[in-house]
Amino acid sequence: MSGSDSTFLAPFGDGSSVLERVLLAIIEAHTTPETEGRQQERLGTAMRALVGPVTERERQIKQAVRYMVRERQRDICEAELAAIPSSRTATAASARPIAQLAEAAARKVVGCSTPAELRAVARFLSQRYRLSAQTRPMEPDPITAALEEEAVGRILAELEEWGVSTRY
Repeated sequence: MSGSDSTFLAPFGDGSSVLERVLLAIIEAHTTPETEGRQQERLGTAMRALVGPVTERERQIKQAVRYMVRERQRDICEAELAAIPSSRTATAASARPIAQLAEAAARKVVGCSTPAELRAVARFLSQRYRLSAQTRPMEPDPITAALEEEAVGRILAELEEWGVSTRY
């Protein structure tokens, strides 16, 4: 199973994937007093066992893209506020270009220091940001959420048919 093109790893609105939700349901169903409070740790172990380890660099890239998303949203909000006629802000603000956000993320989050590394990582982050923007809904979509919940329900029902308990 490939991590980037699998529907099982496609993120829900809350950032979790179908696979993560199913595994977490199974983990929750099999939580004992000894393992209580360690569900996320157990989920991480299960995910690594199924899809392989996540490297520190991959973690940094995900954090950098999240940084870019937050900064972009902040820029857009500031630009919209500045566009309000009664706004106290005299200067018209605009959102920074994706390339500029990627460069800032490469410096601040990934820790790039050399110009060559900075350019390469910023280019990669720009691509990842654009890809994540295509798959990330701008607003919560109740229809998509309902379909995702239904998909998880069907997977859980199938697992129960095979004798895998997913309930408390």
